[in-house]
Amino acid sequence: MKEKFVLLITLFIFGLNISIAQKSKTIEKIKFDNYELKVKFFDPYEHLMSEDREFKSLYPKIQEKKWNEYILNNVIYDFQLIQNKKIIKHYILRGNPSKSIYSKNLTRNNIYLLDIVNHKNKTDFFKISEYSKLISKTIDKFNFYGTLFDDMELLKDNEGKLGKNIFGRFRLKIPYSTIQKNIMTLISFDLYGEIETEWILNNTEGFKNSFFDYQEKIDQYFKIERIKKTYVRTYDLNGEIQNEYPRLNTDKNIKSYIGKMNRIGDVVSLPFFKSTDKAIIIEKDSLGSKYKVEITNNEPIEKYLENIFVVKGSNGEIENITATLLIHGSSIDRGDYVERENYVAYFKTFEDLRLPYKILFSPLTDEKFEKPRIEIELDYLFHRK
Repeated sequence: MKEKFVLLITLFIFGLNISIAQKSKTIEKIKFDNYELKVKFFDPYEHLMSEDREFKSLYPKIQEKKWNEYILNNVIYDFQLIQNKKIIKHYILRGNPSKSIYSKNLTRNNIYLLDIVNHKNKTDFFKISEYSKLISKTIDKFNFYGTLFDDMELLKDNEGKLGKNIFGRFRLKIPYSTIQKNIMTLISFDLYGEIETEWILNNTEGFKNSFFDYQEKIDQYFKIERIKKTYVRTYDLNGEIQNEYPRLNTDKNIKSYIGKMNRIGDVVSLPFFKSTDKAIIIEKDSLGSKYKVEITNNEPIEKYLENIFVVKGSNGEIENITATLLIHGSSIDRGDYVERENYVAYFKTFEDLRLPYKILFSPLTDEKFEKPRIEIELDYLFHRK
């Protein structure tokens, strides 16, 4: 009798631990083509209550801190892709631990990542540490924000409302329909097309080089928008401008380009150098210093720039970056080819950052940039954290 009692207690405790770790509910099942999608929701509030039984009685400030930490570090939804009755992939929505949750500016709380994960048996897909090696891509571009979810038990009587006053503050709720639409779009791209490179999370760790201090300083901002005025010019025989073709475009956040410079425009607008790239001083006088930059395993820079030099003023701030620009092309007659031009980016101080304000491209024969083929004027909008 005693042995049976011990066995029952052991089974109860073991089962309780599993239920806490795996507590989820299936939201819906969707069938399309020869796939099925099963959506599981891991209720943050229920999990917090299971992990910390005193959570309800804590001061609101402490509750708020614990809630924010949980949201940023845990799985919320698991969209399981099934084919022939077998799970083949997981599309896992989770918080982004590198972000912060804003208590006043609620629309800044777009704090979620989507891990695209290959399935493997006997893996706990609620635990990021267990499935991390199975991730094929991580997406960090979503247009929804909030820290509460439609499917929470806590909100079952909150239908039709934008959010709820909880932990001492009003929090926005993310409708499940919004999450579903965003993730279904990404699933369709993953299965039938290609996910845009700019949506994929970039690894910025390697792109920290103290010589180019703007790479470290931009992290103090929530985002930095960039406005680009581009002029493409042709000249007559007298060197006067014959034709000029202006265009205006904007970049929503230059921080998103760190580690993901895939196009020539991304690289030349603001080159990002790796920690392995070295600046070697070649000239120095009372006015400043000139450096030659040696590139190591920095594919975007190596693809589009060579012979890179940096001039710094006597105060140690970057005045300009010059280089030979590599323009890649392809034609039936020539096949793949590379053409070269002169490149210079002039820097000045915006807020407390040295950033490019003017960029010029010119033929190799125009070393002084007297007749630039392209001129780009840059301005920025800064959003502090």
